[in-house]
Amino acid sequence: MEATKAVETVVRTSYGRLVAYLAARSRDVAGAEDALSEALRAALATWPRDGVPEKPEAWLLAAARRKLIDAGRHRQVRVAAESAIQEIM
Repeated sequence: MEATKAVETVVRTSYGRLVAYLAARSRDVAGAEDALSEALRAALATWPRDGVPEKPEAWLLAAARRKLIDAGRHRQVRVAAESAIQEIM
């Protein structure tokens, strides 16, 4: 229950600031929101088991940044694959 309350508190107090920071870095508001929502989902799965981190906002920010990086890599692979497929055809 403590983990759920911690996530709720961070969402209420810092959601907008975290999205703004991520969006400024990635230039993609929708992607920033998606990454943060996935980080929140990860927090709800991880924090009850491992405990709430000392700095929950920093934990969420780091997790969301990793999600954004992964999404960018996935996009690059997809674009390269599409190009390769078009060359074959």
